Amino acid sequence: MIKAIALIVTCLLLVALPAASEAVPVVSTDSVTVHVGDTFHIFISINGAIDLRSWQFDLAFAPAIVRPIAVMEGPFLSESGTKTTLFVPGVIDSGTGHITLVSDAFLDLPPGPSGSGVLADIEFRALAGGVSPLTLSNVFLNFSDSGFQTQNGQIAAVPEPSTLMLVSVGFGAWAARRWRTCRQARAR
Repeated sequence: MIKAIALIVTCLLLVALPAASEAVPVVSTDSVTVHVGDTFHIFISINGAIDLRSWQFDLAFAPAIVRPIAVMEGPFLSESGTKTTLFVPGVIDSGTGHITLVSDAFLDLPPGPSGSGVLADIEFRALAGGVSPLTLSNVFLNFSDSGFQTQNGQIAAVPEPSTLMLVSVGFGAWAARRWRTCRQARAR
């Protein structure tokens, strides 16, 4: 009788307790600090993918701060299976600050790759100092816009150290001259 009660309690607990949740895939952009004038790469990555057969995203950026040069396929889908993919680099609009309709599809027989890796590699050039948010939108995994999370990034562009040095020297010379002028005026 005690064994029967223990079995019933165990079954009830198993039904009542929530099932262990699976990890939710995350699509993310890098956050980097670069110098004005640098050419650099931003990676769009995925963590926790399960049987990924296709993806798509749009990316917004600050066109006064950075300019995209090219969008290239990352190795996550292309290095899986027999490497048959259909990559679309999308459309770069530097005027409005958008890269749209970037997509890739795994064309081999299922299952698609699982795990973590780089979906896309975007080459940028830093034009001016400041911060450019990198905002993902219209993200789809396996033709679905749900069941995953996105994580935005940013690009912080700072002046070259030589520019900062030049500004510091100029400011120092101005301050020294101002100090001398004030000192001479007080001496009179």
